[in-house]
Amino acid sequence: FRSLCPAPPQSSGLFLLSLSIVVGVVALVVAMDFEIDIKKVDWIPKHVEEIAEVASKAFECPMTFEELEGIAYGVIGTDHIEKVQIHEDSDIPKFVAIKCKTRFEEKVIKFRLPERAVTANFTPKKTKVLVKGKLFAKFFGECEVSTRQVEFTIKLYDCGHFYLKQALPGSGASPYWVIYEGTWETTDRGIALEYLFRYSWQVAKTRLMPEFALEAVPKNHRSRLAWCGEVPEQQLNGSVPAIVGEEAFCWIEVCREPDVVEKGKARFNEESDDIVKPAQPEGGHEETPGTARRRIPASSGGTSGAPTASAGREQASGSSRPSAATAVDADTEKDDEPIWPLYIGVAVFLMLLVLFLRSTWDDKQQ
Repeated sequence: FRSLCPAPPQSSGLFLLSLSIVVGVVALVVAMDFEIDIKKVDWIPKHVEEIAEVASKAFECPMTFEELEGIAYGVIGTDHIEKVQIHEDSDIPKFVAIKCKTRFEEKVIKFRLPERAVTANFTPKKTKVLVKGKLFAKFFGECEVSTRQVEFTIKLYDCGHFYLKQALPGSGASPYWVIYEGTWETTDRGIALEYLFRYSWQVAKTRLMPEFALEAVPKNHRSRLAWCGEVPEQQLNGSVPAIVGEEAFCWIEVCREPDVVEKGKARFNEESDDIVKPAQPEGGHEETPGTARRRIPASSGGTSGAPTASAGREQASGSSRPSAATAVDADTEKDDEPIWPLYIGVAVFLMLLVLFLRSTWDDKQQ
């Protein structure tokens, strides 16, 4: 029987196995999905093109439903058990009529994003999807929300976008993060934020459950923060979306961090864009560390204030930086190790397992 059905060469089998593992790993890394939970956002589309409009606004990138339908698995509606393929307007009521069979009662419209909206090298928490400019200011604070302590980090960029990170410090060795991105602009008393999308992330859990998606937020999801404290434009308080408790928003107070931060081994949860480089004074002389702070340019009315979002966008568009859809930060956090060694370890383990099974099979046949 063995002579009639010879086993394939060992090297060829290992090569095909390795190739399939590599293809699977690459597909896992570059896959970036977008989810619209119609219950969380309190919205039901009437036409399929409205689905594409939500994604277009979230990522500031025009998309059509035909484009989304032609990528990967298309556009589906699911409660994570049953799913309905959405091709036309008549498929939307079929999806809405699904009776939820899970305790979470989620009804999600899900599809794969085009690479021009979110590039393949997207890395959660390290990559800023909308940001194309430089860091202008960073604010940090720790506040009690419901019964939990939550750390808040707000980064404002000169291109008119912001990055809001909320972390639960007591959620184990790897904190649980929720990231928001959107646009910001100045107001008479502070700043206004408009949230465009969000996602949650935890290193340990995400490595075991590789499915990951960016999430839509409710329409016109906005909040305001006002200047407070004795020192001008160094403290903000106001409301932001809550990630714990039953309330949709929570009240926070954050302080502006120094523009020049001396990094040390005792600091954690840092990112490479945390340092705002001070502007060079006239005459080309460097400033001393005590005076090397970001100068907030004066507004047209003659009062000191943060730059407007429109002016920031003009500055970012007029610069020579590449017009990529994302800006990747080289994060130096020790608690967020790269994930590729895990894939290499799995591949090596499977290769050894195949060799062991092949050797055992040959011994039995002899």
